Amino acid sequence: MIFPGSRYAATEVVELTVPDGVRRRSLAGRRIPRTPGVLEYVVLDGERLDTLAARFYGDPRKYWLILDANPEELDPLELLRPGRRIQIPRDRTGPR
Repeated sequence: MIFPGSRYAATEVVELTVPDGVRRRSLAGRRIPRTPGVLEYVVLDGERLDTLAARFYGDPRKYWLILDANPEELDPLELLRPGRRIQIPRDRTGPR
């Protein structure tokens, strides 16, 4: 079940047949919209994505907004390297 307002709400559900013949439903890959940062932030030692999301959006579950705004780095731990400059985008999810 995908909840209304989820970043996956508009993602297509696809049906796949696995090698043993069982049919499985899955979400297609999510297209990440261009997400320009509006704030450049320098990561401090010990920071985490959930605490940054809580600080900037008031909700630690919105950490994925920061990941979407920094697509050049696929490793969240590398993204949080102290001294690294990252982009913090606007909250495009609207009020929850």
